[in-house]
Amino acid sequence: MNISAMDVRITFQKATAVVDKYGNHRNEWTDHFVCWSTVSVTSGKESDGTVIVPEENTNFTVRYCRELENIDPTKYRIICRGKIYNIYSVNPMGFHNKSLKFSCRLERSKDGKDSQD
Repeated sequence: MNISAMDVRITFQKATAVVDKYGNHRNEWTDHFVCWSTVSVTSGKESDGTVIVPEENTNFTVRYCRELENIDPTKYRIICRGKIYNIYSVNPMGFHNKSLKFSCRLERSKDGKDSQD
């Protein structure tokens, strides 16, 4: 693992259920953990040489730590440089407790633009 390549600061946020005064439940995002990461980006899916889904997939690789070992992709997300990334998979990188790789998709707003925090 190349520690000097971990040059991007990211924030993990956790969803917690909040009940308003009318009894409605909604998710509220709170900061859980901040760390340095290595970022790699891939974009688009291809089928027979044609790009059919123009989406951005981003992998964040971080050093292993206890705060991140049990991250549930359905309850956490990553904020990086003002953009929101939804986690869809966590790779423990061979179960050696040295690094964790989070595969994410950039969250899109309803109008199709990139999300901004």
